[in-house]
Amino acid sequence: MRSLILTLALAGCTLDTPDVGLLQATSDAEPGDAGTGDGGTHLGCSNADSDPSVAVSFAHDVRPLMFRSPGGCNCHLNRTTSGLDLTTYEALRRGGLNSGAHIVIPGEPCTSILLLKLSRTPPFGSRMPFNGPPYLSATEVQVVHDWIAEGALDN
Repeated sequence: MRSLILTLALAGCTLDTPDVGLLQATSDAEPGDAGTGDGGTHLGCSNADSDPSVAVSFAHDVRPLMFRSPGGCNCHLNRTTSGLDLTTYEALRRGGLNSGAHIVIPGEPCTSILLLKLSRTPPFGSRMPFNGPPYLSATEVQVVHDWIAEGALDN
């Protein structure tokens, strides 16, 4: 799956600070950190839902995280920084100029650019939100992870 080289994901808030780079393997990543392992997944990541008995809703659980202030994804709301617009489910699923459909891969949170960029040490570019801290908490990142693991539904 080496052909899944990801370049630009969720760039910074301004076009003059394109903090991006190629997805590259890291040897010093700790479990749970974003680094790369086989197939481009980050080390310590499992594609399994952490609690299959609890359904995660895009509308009620994930989307509000994007609008949260401070620490939300304000750069990608009603603007298209890097071509990525997070205002609607449809816009999110289209992805950005370089992330495209790899922004969210249903059932595969560990290779979804959205989750990689929200993690503590993304394998490329800056951690999102670019204007953080504050960043999403581990619990909030787990919500995004589980939503993707459950199929990234428009629910």
